[in-house]
Amino acid sequence: MPSPQPPSTSISALLAGQPVGHATPDTGCRLLRIALQDGVDVLVWKGELRQPMTVNVHDDWDRIHFSCALQGSSSYSFHGGCGELEHALAEGGGCINYNPGCRGRASHAATFESVTVSVRPDLFASWAPELERSLKQELGSGRCYAPCGHNAEMRATAQGLSRALHVMELGADDGARRSPLWLMGQSLTLVGLALEGHAAARRQCPADLSLVDRQRLLRARDRLLGDLSQAPTIAALAREADLSVLKLKRGFRLLFNNSVYGLFQQERMHEARRRLSARDTPVMTVASDLGYTNASHFAAAFQKQFGVNPSTLKRR
Repeated sequence: MPSPQPPSTSISALLAGQPVGHATPDTGCRLLRIALQDGVDVLVWKGELRQPMTVNVHDDWDRIHFSCALQGSSSYSFHGGCGELEHALAEGGGCINYNPGCRGRASHAATFESVTVSVRPDLFASWAPELERSLKQELGSGRCYAPCGHNAEMRATAQGLSRALHVMELGADDGARRSPLWLMGQSLTLVGLALEGHAAARRQCPADLSLVDRQRLLRARDRLLGDLSQAPTIAALAREADLSVLKLKRGFRLLFNNSVYGLFQQERMHEARRRLSARDTPVMTVASDLGYTNASHFAAAFQKQFGVNPSTLKRR
């Protein structure tokens, strides 16, 4: 029996508030948007999913997207005139993305949140007339995915924009709202930091990962996160992905902005927070399900990740 096809949508449909396929409000996905001027929008895409979600997407919105992932990891694959393009956006990382007219898939799991400033190409060209040559060529080809190095300032800027959009969604009084000028300034800052982060990433890695290595690293990531109660050894993971240990470690840093076990621990803690927030499950049960035999070790890891004790979060 053939497996069911993922639901399909387009960016313009999402912006118009149309549901994804047969999705219902309890799916846990929300898109917040504010138009700052003609050709400049800020988007916050977030979700709390009970199970992984894959959606067929058509990029019918001619915009350059400058994104920063605040929570979770998402993966994307697009196919166009130059073949299949696969990439991932991991927590703490950013990217510059421009694929007008492409069709592909977007996959999300557990808790995720990303902030994107979307800019019309002609406006961006006026903002950055002396753009770095290789990025200019990628954007000109209409098939661009340019990762940005980890940047704490970019993350803080994205968090500020996310909070501002949530305040607006809640209809707070004028005292809590950010002015349009502040929103525009922070959006320009995010675009500038994304460009700086991309330039820094290229300096650290002058030779980009090949498409084959990217695909192998994506498979390795899926294998790593397939069982959050126990991580495979790095040697076993490299062997299964058909990569050397050195290339696996280096590739995780470049593609996911994290070490192999750093990404595993990050996703394990986010899964713990999701379970503690969404279910009436004892803390020790969540800890045990995620491979911890010692409650104090679990509490220390959770406190380090989120700055709050799991029991305190549970009481909230």
